[in-house]
Amino acid sequence: LKHATFILFVSCERMVLLEYAFQLSGRLLTMLPSALTESEHVDTVRELLEPYSELVEFQFYKLADRCNAYFQGFLPWEVAVVVCMISITTFLVLTWLRHLWLVIAEDGGLKASVFAAVRKLPPVVAYLNKEKYKLRESLLSSRAQHATRSAQHGVVANILHSLPIQGTSASDVISTMYNRAGGDVKLVDGRSKLSGAVYIGSADHRKLLDEAYCMFAISNPLHADVWPSVRQMEAEVIAMTASLLGGGVNGPAKEVCGAMTSGGTESILSAMKASRDYMKHTRGVRKPEMILARSAHAAYWKACEYFKIKPVVVDVGPDLRLSGAIVKRHLTRNTAIVVASAPGFPHGLVDHVKEIAQVTQRAGVCLHVDACLGGFVLPFARELGYKIPAFDFSVKGVTSMSVDTHKFGMAHKGTSVVLYANRDIRQYQFTGITDWTGGLYISPGMAGSRPGALIATAWASMIHMGREGFLAATRNLMETAHRFQEGVASQLPDLEVLGEPEMCVVAVRSKNHKALNIYKINDLLTKRGWHLNALQSPPAVHFCFTAAHTPKLVEGLLHDMAEAVTALKNNPNCISGGSAPMYGMANVVPDRAMIAEFLVCYQDVMLQP
Repeated sequence: LKHATFILFVSCERMVLLEYAFQLSGRLLTMLPSALTESEHVDTVRELLEPYSELVEFQFYKLADRCNAYFQGFLPWEVAVVVCMISITTFLVLTWLRHLWLVIAEDGGLKASVFAAVRKLPPVVAYLNKEKYKLRESLLSSRAQHATRSAQHGVVANILHSLPIQGTSASDVISTMYNRAGGDVKLVDGRSKLSGAVYIGSADHRKLLDEAYCMFAISNPLHADVWPSVRQMEAEVIAMTASLLGGGVNGPAKEVCGAMTSGGTESILSAMKASRDYMKHTRGVRKPEMILARSAHAAYWKACEYFKIKPVVVDVGPDLRLSGAIVKRHLTRNTAIVVASAPGFPHGLVDHVKEIAQVTQRAGVCLHVDACLGGFVLPFARELGYKIPAFDFSVKGVTSMSVDTHKFGMAHKGTSVVLYANRDIRQYQFTGITDWTGGLYISPGMAGSRPGALIATAWASMIHMGREGFLAATRNLMETAHRFQEGVASQLPDLEVLGEPEMCVVAVRSKNHKALNIYKINDLLTKRGWHLNALQSPPAVHFCFTAAHTPKLVEGLLHDMAEAVTALKNNPNCISGGSAPMYGMANVVPDRAMIAEFLVCYQDVMLQP
């Protein structure tokens, strides 16, 4: 302890010298003229240093005298032992601190580490287990009540916990499935009360897709020699999608290529994996980081977790969009990928892709544009005259994109397209195995076997719709969304639209959330059969208009929203339960991992028979 105290004292003495250095630096910065020759600079610096030289020399000799005085009476070997012990101890302490810092960084920072430690305290563990048990019981009770209501309408489902001993006839299986489907939300063409979810507009279109699915129900593109027709359809879906987004033989980026996946999340995961590996092999990035806005899709956090990429989450600008300036401030030598949205899922806003691309291209990092929602809308909206900013491969610097055919491409659920600027990047999505005893193997993505039937439905939808069909559908979407925005502005003075959406996703919030809880409004709408998406940071809800909606439907939504606002203003406690308590807690609790524990509890119940 005595030796350590002395070392600390010596360090403080050195800090005195350091303070003089800071003072000198400040004087140099403020006093040196901006236009001097090199020799004049040297003379000026020498002149400024002269008053300090004696002081520095005095402090040095003073420090040396103190060291000599302290060690007076020590034998040389004792001095050597003390220095070695202090050096070893210092090295071990610094190594431990560095390890601790790395652990804290991996766990999400100091605040997250402190919260994690607090959650391990026995009283906290007991409290959380009690609250999770209450949530679980509440969810199970809600399910039981739903089953009771369904039974009153003739929908009875026998819960299965094991495989039946004897088989069931085909007619009985179909009858049971019809019975179970009776408890689902009923959808009527043009009158869907669901935000997004269903993107197919008519029964005739669904019938076409169903026939296409049945025709290729047993096909598997893994065996391209057996089903060459499926392979060809997949290649054509990729090419047609690329042609809408700056690629193709007539586009500015003719080398655009891609692959089909099972959905937007897999497209995003594939692009992130390929981009990470591309940056590793071409730029030597070994500790990859991803810059993404808080408005980016949740799948990017999943990609970071799966592929060991550090997420650098940034706030959007005042216009709720990610900009080039924000990205530039967070670039490091480890930045491998930057994510932009076109549009973002929460608010339907397109990020400043052109600005961001200029930054990423200059830095030599990958830029992925998430067009899962907008890929089959924004190109046609621009053609119809709507003001749509550049967002696709026509922008130099965009290296990959994700586009969902099962959303506004109006195919059956389970298909998407991931696009790359060239084959050099796409190759890192593939997995080739050369030393397997089962033979040589290569797969274009995460799945091995894939349903060729779903590829067939995507192809059938795109061919059936054609450019004119997508233009007509987009016109209806945009008119419906604009009618809703106008209605909120003119009929709902207590609510407001967030930003200026380029597409048919419109987010709405309360102008005074404390006085008028938007989540309670959402719960009241849910009781009327509407299914809006709840958002946070800021608290809001959004509605995604699809081909399953019409302008006439908007009037009903606005009417019900107005009545919900009136009911809540008259009685703030007119509704209890629902999503409001959970989102209210999520908006005030700083420990996000604790909120995640409740989400895990919810998911556990959803997977319980």
